[in-house]
Amino acid sequence: MSIEAPLQSVPVTILTGFLGSGKTTLLNRILHADHGLRVAVLVNDFGSINIDTQLVVGVEGETISLANGCICCSIRGDLLKTALLLLDREEPPEYLIIEASGVSDPWAVAETFDLPELRPFFRLDSVITVVDAEYVRQQQYYEDLIIHQISAADVVVLSKVDLVSEEQRAQVEEWVRQIVPRARILPAVHGDVPMSLILNVGRYNLEVQPRVVVPRHDHEHDHHHDHEHGPHCDHDHEHDHHHNHDTEFSTWSYVSDRPFSLKKLRSALQDLPATIFRGKGILYLAETPKRRAILHIVGVRITVTVGEPWGDTIPGTQMVFIGVPGGLDADQLTAAFDACLTDAPGHEQVTGQQSWFRRMFGGVSGTM
Repeated sequence: MSIEAPLQSVPVTILTGFLGSGKTTLLNRILHADHGLRVAVLVNDFGSINIDTQLVVGVEGETISLANGCICCSIRGDLLKTALLLLDREEPPEYLIIEASGVSDPWAVAETFDLPELRPFFRLDSVITVVDAEYVRQQQYYEDLIIHQISAADVVVLSKVDLVSEEQRAQVEEWVRQIVPRARILPAVHGDVPMSLILNVGRYNLEVQPRVVVPRHDHEHDHHHDHEHGPHCDHDHEHDHHHNHDTEFSTWSYVSDRPFSLKKLRSALQDLPATIFRGKGILYLAETPKRRAILHIVGVRITVTVGEPWGDTIPGTQMVFIGVPGGLDADQLTAAFDACLTDAPGHEQVTGQQSWFRRMFGGVSGTM
């Protein structure tokens, strides 16, 4: 593959952070901000269903151009090859953002893009680690991995600060400061941070970063990110372990073309085992059959939001759950969600949609 180097190397920002920290929310802000740049985003999600790509607003499929000149690509093969191919487009990007998966090693990605032979093509600008202010100190099982991700950052976005007290926020900031004393810490609500503080902030310097080595886990980096789905059983549900992290995480995915009864689904989600700490998906609900609903689970926080109309997309549910090794009982989960299915979607009244969500959740964007 022969690609001509651009006149100026393209700045690269690596966006990392643990599962559920708020990376996709920040990514949406960047994609739709008035920064005047043609930004290319490479999305690499953990699990067999790449939910994050579908949740990026206004983007569908593996590579889609946005009205403001930005594009979003799903990493389906070699990360470096995909990045170089972007430079060969008729209108190449002026900025590249790589959204690493919630269990990836940002150090390995940073070292790759800092190789001397790549410097004519790319300039490593920054590593942004998103930290969930509410739950980051409650992930003792994965604390080593989280610290490792934070230690790579020269910018830390402290997300969901509206969900914690000032005292809790100060404690988390102090903890982060102990890991990366020289990093810029930016508090954020719904990913709202000034673009000037996270884009084109200078050249990232690997040599001065206080690397924290993860003692328990093997984070061997693999540039070939395989997202092919494994075999499904009769109900189109999948249970597998990510091969690069099979000692650390278990994943289980659920797919169905039948709608859920929200009342039953709510009970099933509230009864999920404590070994599940992250879940997300797109839901087909009988109560709002014309619109997709978006599910997010982080710890004990469960939110369901009514989203965009299905349009030409065939309605269906796609969910992925992530938990501790051995903490996901596939048969039990399958039975629980199958029991929530119904054959007949209800009649949706758009005018009654908001009042219906208020009854169910106390708000249009419902929190269970």
